[in-house]
Amino acid sequence: MFKNVSLKMRFTLFFVFFVVAIYSVVIVISIQQVVGLTITISEELGIPVIKEAVKLIDGDAFEALAKNPDESDPYYRKAQAELLAFKNTTSCFYLYTMARIEGTVFRYIIDGSTTPDDDDHFSPIGKEEDIKKYSKPVLQAMTTGEIQTSSIDYIPEWGWTISTFAPILNSAGLVVGVVGCDFGADIYTRLWSQVITELLVAAFFVILGFAAYLSLVNGVNRQNQNLRELKEKAEAASLELKEERDTIAAMKDALKEGLFLMDKDFIIQSQYSRALESILAIKNLEGKKFTDLLTTQIKEQKLNSLMEYLVLLFSRSRMPERLSPDMLEKLNPIQEMIYISPKTGEEKILNCKFVPVDRGGGRLFILGNLQDITTEKNLQKQLVEEAQKNKEEVNRLQSIIKGGKQ
Repeated sequence: MFKNVSLKMRFTLFFVFFVVAIYSVVIVISIQQVVGLTITISEELGIPVIKEAVKLIDGDAFEALAKNPDESDPYYRKAQAELLAFKNTTSCFYLYTMARIEGTVFRYIIDGSTTPDDDDHFSPIGKEEDIKKYSKPVLQAMTTGEIQTSSIDYIPEWGWTISTFAPILNSAGLVVGVVGCDFGADIYTRLWSQVITELLVAAFFVILGFAAYLSLVNGVNRQNQNLRELKEKAEAASLELKEERDTIAAMKDALKEGLFLMDKDFIIQSQYSRALESILAIKNLEGKKFTDLLTTQIKEQKLNSLMEYLVLLFSRSRMPERLSPDMLEKLNPIQEMIYISPKTGEEKILNCKFVPVDRGGGRLFILGNLQDITTEKNLQKQLVEEAQKNKEEVNRLQSIIKGGKQ
């Protein structure tokens, strides 16, 4: 199927795929960088805070309070006040402690995020919550006994947050709960807005580049179209020229006259009519010297006169102006000659004409025209003989008539 797609479409699809791939990589890398940067910042802020916060919790007292939640417990009031005071010295949004009931269900024990009269943000002792949406770092802190930091989570009630959790240990070293510290991820939102802005700018330049690419492709296509049109015209002209050459060749082959071109050395060129071979009874005349073909046909003196005549035709620039074409033709020493076939010995009467041809660029040729006029000459001779015979018959008859009258 891909083989049927045009070259332009292949380039376009490749360009789109390449841009989309780069764009996707940029987006993924940008998101990873933003998330990684935000988590790193939060860890640098959260871990020191959570370490100090967990020091404020008495593990054994916390364990007893978790088993019997009572807001009137002196330890609860003391610990809540200490956590709140510490929280106000930090940049965290929420600072709280939780104890596990079962699975992902936990119970808030001491909330140091705000005062108890803040119903919107304070979690009273004993309040239960299923933390399955962000339970992984909490459970890891309780399982490993080490501080854990969550990824960036979006909680509808709180927005984007990153949380750090530390285990609360009793005197026996057992994990009895966790201290949680939530930081607002506003920096994440700001960084993400910056990334989106950069991506939009990149998209603008990608679209601009794609438009420039399409413009270049269309320009190339127009040039290709022009080249195709020129090629088609050239092919049509070539075909027309071939047809004309074929027609000329057919006409040349159909001629009964022996037409040929020879150069200044009297060499017969490739352009000669088929009738020439029949007239001279010689095949493959191209490259043969015309005067050599006549050495056995005419006397040496006449052959020399012929060569001088041909040289005169080649030297038209030196010809006297008084020599007209008719006068030049009369100078031809072989206007009419007897030609004996080298194969059969058949005798022919040939009429020979020669005309200079200038093809430009200093290329001079002589166009030769040989005609077999044997039949015409024999017929002419026969007519003369019959006329003479008829004349003799008439004279004889007249003599008889005159003799009878006497």
